[in-house]
Amino acid sequence: GASQLTGESSRIPLEVIREREKKWLMTERDWDKWITRKYDKIRLRCRKGIPCSMRSRIWPLLCGAKQRMQQNKGVFKVLDETVGDVLWVEAIEKDLHRQFPFHEMFLRRDGTGQRDLFRVLKAYTIYNPVEGYCQAQGPVAAVLLMQMPAEEAFWCLVQICEHYIPGYYTQGMLKKQRRR
Repeated sequence: GASQLTGESSRIPLEVIREREKKWLMTERDWDKWITRKYDKIRLRCRKGIPCSMRSRIWPLLCGAKQRMQQNKGVFKVLDETVGDVLWVEAIEKDLHRQFPFHEMFLRRDGTGQRDLFRVLKAYTIYNPVEGYCQAQGPVAAVLLMQMPAEEAFWCLVQICEHYIPGYYTQGMLKKQRRR
């Protein structure tokens, strides 16, 4: 959890981290059983923290992105190869350098991190043109890319936007948030 992001994980003994990794591997192997019959156990494990080494495998399972990706094989590739709306593309390009500017993955304009971030955000604007792009999507997509490849990050972003915070990035919601 948060302790792993703040450096507190150094206080967790390595043996404990390895034991958690083993439990997550076991859970991943039989995901359907765990998510339907042992949901409370998964929730407890999440609260204890998902080891860094397991996040790229577990996050897509938890949010349903892995299943969504399997149901939509090839969709990301098509979206990635499609030219996006000029207004969204310009807005995304303008914001790329603002996402974790000191993180090694996003340092260079022509680096893999910024290119993948552009691909994920542009693909989302094509996938959901009504919602389009919002500057607040950038940090979410960037964190996902720190853990997984672009296609998986895209489907996680889709799940987050559609199922966990639907409408949060729409223009109407942004206007309401600015008034607060």
